[in-house]
Amino acid sequence: MAFASSQHTVKRFDVEIQQLVNLVLEMGQTVERQISRAVAVFQAGDAAAAFEVIAGDQEVNRWDTEIDRSCVRLLSRRQPMSTDLRLVMSLNKAVNDLERIGDEAKTIAEKTLAIHDRGVGLAEGALAQVEQLAVIASQRIHSALDSLARLDVEQAWALVRAEDETEAIFQAILQSLSACALAGESAAATVIDAAIALKALKRVAERARNLAEYVIYIIEGQDIRHQL
Repeated sequence: MAFASSQHTVKRFDVEIQQLVNLVLEMGQTVERQISRAVAVFQAGDAAAAFEVIAGDQEVNRWDTEIDRSCVRLLSRRQPMSTDLRLVMSLNKAVNDLERIGDEAKTIAEKTLAIHDRGVGLAEGALAQVEQLAVIASQRIHSALDSLARLDVEQAWALVRAEDETEAIFQAILQSLSACALAGESAAATVIDAAIALKALKRVAERARNLAEYVIYIIEGQDIRHQL
């Protein structure tokens, strides 16, 4: 992997850096699975699977705690400089975004349960539009994690500069859902829950951009937040 290219005088430092990176990437894979499962249960209205997604958030939280402690230990014991310091700081920030993405998956699952309990589902047309948003969010989080795993700054820049379609798709889905809200109080509540779930999915795509920004900071030392 790209992280192993730097060789330090203290070989144990290289090992600790690689271990930290592996933990973050494993957490990323866990979060990616959580999002995929959350979208699937939302589209299927599967209450039993929704409970599994909610329970899975505990694993994401354990990763968050473990990696945070690892970052603190590494900073206090090794006092890294330059690129190494940027790497550790960026990984710590990435973990925060991954934990929030896990929270978004949990929100989607919780709203799936609320809709299921109410017994008023979404129209097929709305579900088809949800798939559009889900595909974009999934692609962006996968690309962001891939660029982080390989420290591929070109891939990170491509993700950051890519046209963001999520807001337009989100607004289009809301318009479709608003027509369903005319059918009664239960339908209106379902539309609200669906909108919250979709907003969570949109935030997943936004946080994927954050991960790409960290890769750029690690490699180039540029903090491009709020610049593009």
